Amino acid sequence: MGYVELLDRLRYAPITQDLLPIGSWWLGELRQLWRDICSRFPQKSRNDLRVTYVSGSEGQQSETIDPGVVSDNAASWSALKVSAKDDSRRTDEVIVCFPDDLCLVRTGIYPDVAPAELDNIISLEIGTTTPFSATNAAWTWRRRDDGKTDVVIVKRETLDLVRSHAEAAGLVLKEFRPEADGQAAPPFEVYETPTTRRERFWQKINTVLVLALTTLIITFYGVSYVQKSQVLAELKASIAEKTNEARTLRAALNAKQKEADAARALNALKNDRASVVESWARITRLLPSNAWASELTLDKSGGTIVGFTGNAASLIELLERDQALRNVTFKTAVRIDPHSKAERFDIRFAHEYPAQFPAPGKTKP
Repeated sequence: MGYVELLDRLRYAPITQDLLPIGSWWLGELRQLWRDICSRFPQKSRNDLRVTYVSGSEGQQSETIDPGVVSDNAASWSALKVSAKDDSRRTDEVIVCFPDDLCLVRTGIYPDVAPAELDNIISLEIGTTTPFSATNAAWTWRRRDDGKTDVVIVKRETLDLVRSHAEAAGLVLKEFRPEADGQAAPPFEVYETPTTRRERFWQKINTVLVLALTTLIITFYGVSYVQKSQVLAELKASIAEKTNEARTLRAALNAKQKEADAARALNALKNDRASVVESWARITRLLPSNAWASELTLDKSGGTIVGFTGNAASLIELLERDQALRNVTFKTAVRIDPHSKAERFDIRFAHEYPAQFPAPGKTKP
């Protein structure tokens, strides 16, 4: 069996379809178990740098710089870099938030749909009803408690300016997002960082390991199922072959039984009736040379013989010598032929049956 054929049989086998929900449940249990195990080990906490961007550099002198606020002043970015180095739990990855006074906020009513579908709706609306596009602006949205949705738009040149400040300070940008005042909002843009690359790498490794383990288990059970199916098929073929052999043997046995029944019936017939040829040969062998038989009659019980001889009385003694004949007597009186002067005899006899074959009309003792 080829490898591709084996995989096809495994893919469409009923046991594979039965194992799919079990496998999903098992993967969920593994994920929960992995979370429990990881929670028992000391976790390295990591806090992203989250700052608010304020346009311009007025009012921010080097001695009064707030590390949670950055501007176009290079000193604010340098102070942010220093605070990141002083706190070992922090990284150089920065999340920059933009206040509403640097954004264009449009409030509207949108359908309560999935976030991905709402993104498409807002992108289509901005592209058709506003002068903004992906080349000169970035946008996001946030839900409000009253059911309305705020669409927040920021200029692309503002994002590029902040990116240049961060790169000059040696910081790594992670996200641009609106300052939502506690309201959850998707970011304007997300950038790839060493941390995200490392997390994605390990996520792929874990996924590959889980898939490999799952495939190994499914393959093991699938191969075992196929092997058992093959053994079952071979067993069924062997049973069918043995059944045919049994039928052939039974037919041969029936034929032998019929032959035995026929032989027994023939033996019974031979013992029930004397053979004319054998009886004729036996009687003519006993008769003397001066006697000849003209008639011989045979039936089940015996027979009669009619003929001529010079001494009819001596024939009774001669015939009684044969153990197969009994009750040898004259049926009629002996008469003299007037022409040849020979004695005409009419002798009756009965068959003598062996002990294993009783005479007709008698039961075997």
